[in-house]
Amino acid sequence: MEPKASLLLYGTAWKEDKTARLTETAILSGFTCVDTANYPTAYNEQLTGEGIAAALNSGIRRGDLFIQSKFTPVWAHAKDKIPFNPHQSIEGQIVESVQQTLKHLQVDYLNSLLLHVPFEDDKDNLIAWKVLETFVPHTIRSLGVSNFNLSQLEGLYADATIKPTIVQNRFYKETRYDSDVRAFCAEHGITYQAYWMLRHNSEILASSVSNTVAAKLNVEKELAFYVLILGLGGTQVLNGTTDPGRMVQDSKIIGEVFGDEERLRELQTDFDEFRRLLTILST
Repeated sequence: MEPKASLLLYGTAWKEDKTARLTETAILSGFTCVDTANYPTAYNEQLTGEGIAAALNSGIRRGDLFIQSKFTPVWAHAKDKIPFNPHQSIEGQIVESVQQTLKHLQVDYLNSLLLHVPFEDDKDNLIAWKVLETFVPHTIRSLGVSNFNLSQLEGLYADATIKPTIVQNRFYKETRYDSDVRAFCAEHGITYQAYWMLRHNSEILASSVSNTVAAKLNVEKELAFYVLILGLGGTQVLNGTTDPGRMVQDSKIIGEVFGDEERLRELQTDFDEFRRLLTILST
């Protein structure tokens, strides 16, 4: 049985030698979803695995965790940091990378694996996807994509036998907050995972609606921003905080807010205002 979907994922990118400690701390602080990648430029997947193992040794059950990783095509890796043999077929690259990920994370299955970025040739996206499908449902429970635009997503979705269930993309002004991708996701029951929020959305963080929600919940505006994104529906947020106090607070507040129907009704006008703000900023 799959663990209940969490609204927050702990993002392990750019944690370097602190990855294991921070991953363990996040899980013990209430995070049940962990996001990583077999992409040494930004992630230390092996240390993520050490952090997960430490949390499991502390009494957390594997069945209560949602562990998500990614396969990254050769072109997106730094040339000196490609973890698999780049001279083999796409199928060979994926098989080797998945095996590495399972070993790194010290698990025998993944809850989700994402195609980290599109291939340079869109035809290769489907070739890769057909390979990934062979791992479902035993080694990988579900598949998704990351950093895909609407055209790329539509093309893959149309030809996929096992449809993507997750899209993980940057949420910022330059892509008009992915309004077209999010609409496609909503129509097809795909979960939209947002990242790149805090450092790239100064206008939203300074907005009246962020300040209003922060005051209502008695939290910092950054957490209020997460609440607003989650209020769009069908969304999850990647949270990569390195502050143990924030890990506890973020997990607690998100759980309380989205587990309380009355509080959600009180925030509905703010969610509506946030949607209007995104439209205004996108024009």
